[in-house]
Amino acid sequence: MKIGIVGGGAVGLLLAAYLGRHHEVTMYTRRLAQAKQLAEQGVALEKDGETTTVAVRARPFADAELDEPLVFVAVKQYDLDAIWARADAFRRVRTLVFVQNGMGHLDSLPLLVGQTILAGVVEHGAWKRDDRTVVHTGVGKLTLAVRFGSIGDARELQSDDPHFPIEWVDDWKRMLVDKLVVNAVINPLTALLQVNNGALLEVAPYREMMAQLFDEVRQALALADEQRAWERIVHICRKTADNYSSMYMDLAHGRRTEIDAILGYVLQQGEARGVALPLIRFLFCAIKGKEGREEDG
Repeated sequence: MKIGIVGGGAVGLLLAAYLGRHHEVTMYTRRLAQAKQLAEQGVALEKDGETTTVAVRARPFADAELDEPLVFVAVKQYDLDAIWARADAFRRVRTLVFVQNGMGHLDSLPLLVGQTILAGVVEHGAWKRDDRTVVHTGVGKLTLAVRFGSIGDARELQSDDPHFPIEWVDDWKRMLVDKLVVNAVINPLTALLQVNNGALLEVAPYREMMAQLFDEVRQALALADEQRAWERIVHICRKTADNYSSMYMDLAHGRRTEIDAILGYVLQQGEARGVALPLIRFLFCAIKGKEGREEDG
């Protein structure tokens, strides 16, 4: 099957590296230089000290007309407006898969008639070394759920690769809330404290901070199963103990974070329910301040 991937960051490269083994993948990047390098040299996947290369097609998104039946949109949530400025480029795409953090974007998508919309959650640990290289630091899974329409072309997305399992679930909202809770607790704390995920469990005061933050998150989102949500956070911290969160990596490299899509969304939900969230607001402002400092520097 022909698959398009919009976005040349860590998630886009990781998807291309694994899906490109069984499908004809075309990557659509923001910069011409990255597209040329990918087209000429392929995607390089580093895992467990070994590097493999997967051939892909690539071109800049700015002048592309996508004709793949299935396309992953793998840009950060704050870049979606720029993508939809060229919504006509997707008119021949039958199935779109969105793998952003946060939830607000799925209620405001410019749908085309007959399009299937899937929500996706990428739970792998990965970071981008350079324009064609992604380092796979932790095996998780790609979880998919239908948001609008039916499964359609996506039924061909099967994987028996233990390093890149694909799971289907029926409840897209629960899937995204699960991921949002994890991101809301782990990402801002590791970014602010400048530690890996495992430190949140290993250092007693950090674990207490994590518990206090979770207490506000669960109230803001009115979680139905609080114990399950907390156990999931702890499980992921342990499983990805040596990994650094995407928010940590964004700040470390002077990039804009997804704090608006994550804690910003939680704040909106809490305000709508009349819940006071002083710790979440503090962390939100702290990360926004570090963003500004990095940009000024």
